[in-house]
Amino acid sequence: MNKRLALLSILLAMLAGCGSSGGASSAGTQVLLSATPSAINSLPKVAGTKTFTNNIGDSITLNTAYLVIASVTLETSCGVTFSTMLDRVFESIIPVANAHTTSTPTSTGEPYVINILAADDLPVSVGSISPPAADYCGATIDLLPADADANNLPTDAPPNNMVGSSVYIVADYSLSGGGSGSFTINTSIAPLPRDLMFSALMMLSASNLNDSATLAINYDTWFDAVSLAALEAGPLDTGNPVFVQLLNNISASIHQQ
Repeated sequence: MNKRLALLSILLAMLAGCGSSGGASSAGTQVLLSATPSAINSLPKVAGTKTFTNNIGDSITLNTAYLVIASVTLETSCGVTFSTMLDRVFESIIPVANAHTTSTPTSTGEPYVINILAADDLPVSVGSISPPAADYCGATIDLLPADADANNLPTDAPPNNMVGSSVYIVADYSLSGGGSGSFTINTSIAPLPRDLMFSALMMLSASNLNDSATLAINYDTWFDAVSLAALEAGPLDTGNPVFVQLLNNISASIHQQ
């Protein structure tokens, strides 16, 4: 083999290695990922405090509400276990040091704090990725505490501005059977990841390099089947089934717009 052929063989081997490194080569693809608060049981609401009724007739007014989307990961396998969220087990409190995930070709790596009191159905970008060409059936959304590098850290949240918190809510409520109250939720306990199957395959190929997905957060389902008085009484930990129901509702509230 002459030198030219030897160099060509080495170059082809290097290119083959790059193409097989876990899908790191994306051939110029781009997927834009967005999220927005979205009421599913009422008309879209403008920015500001939001009042709605849960499925047992209680009225809730959100005065402040934030949710942290830590990462969105595209999935090529969405079998029967993909959406069995309740089979998962809550982790203990997530350390802040672990909140910032790692970017990969199929996953965003910068947490974004979603302001639930922003106008409904106006998506904001939560990341852009360049995944390998493939058919993607869904996404896994991790909901973790924000760290100091998270995007859109608020100034009207707790003193730490959501650093170390996954969910922050200040709300008033009126019960359908009489009685009222208020509560504040500021937790570093992470809701379960949301496994979200797309309504149609996201098919990326040489002839279809760009696509997008928008996550709608149906906040008006967060308190369905939740005893608001019991939630106010606490405790706000995974030993309290009312609080666990709220966290499960938050995970399940994320849908594709």
